[in-house]
Amino acid sequence: MGAIERGERSLTLDTLVRLVNRLGVTIDYMLSDSVSDSDSNILEQLKQIMDGQPLERKQMAVNVLRTMFSYFENNGS
Repeated sequence: MGAIERGERSLTLDTLVRLVNRLGVTIDYMLSDSVSDSDSNILEQLKQIMDGQPLERKQMAVNVLRTMFSYFENNGS
């Protein structure tokens, strides 16, 4: 990775695909100059995290988020 970052080696498409799969992001996310914190970007990140997870884990994640947001609302955060 360091050699690619320093420009000493080229990044093949196969390596790029393996890298984004390992990181759990999309290729367009990886190649963008900056990533905005727009609602659609955040929702896309959540979707990527949840894709492939069993329904039970997805429901648990939703419950954790609900609990967090409820805590924030009740504590003025």
